[in-house]
Order: sequence, then structure tokens, then C-alpha cells
Amino acid sequence: MAKQSRFLCIGGFLNGTQVKDQSDNFTCVENGKQVTYHKCEIFHPDAWDHDYYVCETTKEKQAKNWVYDIPTR
Repeated sequence: MAKQSRFLCIGGFLNGTQVKDQSDNFTCVENGKQVTYHKCEIFHPDAWDHDYYVCETTKEKQAKNWVYDIPTR
């Protein structure tokens, strides 16, 4: 599955800080490197919010699997 740190739910919390809407994408520094997260809409009938931020290295299928709690191999 995609790691939580690579997949952020808008309105959720990361390290005690609420993830706010950052428009279509945002860039942050991780381990001295710039990493871009882009907004991705994934529908799930039980989800309160369908907008997520996905790391540039996370594929859309990995993100969908994370939302639907589908294990990946």
C-alpha cells in the first residue's frame, strides 16, 4: 500500500497538523530534496472528503488502493 506520508487527506492530520487545501499542488522538502504533491480526487462512498494530495512518486492506482484499503503486492 502507499505510505501514509505519501498520501494526504485534505482535512486530515499529519504529525498533529491539519492538512489544508493547497490548490492543485504544493512542494515541500523531504530529506533535503524537493518533493511535489498533487491533488487527486478519488471517490469512495464511505469517505467524508474525496480530495487527497499524492506524492509525485505515487501512482494513481496505488492511491486508489490506499483509499479502498486494497493490499498491493
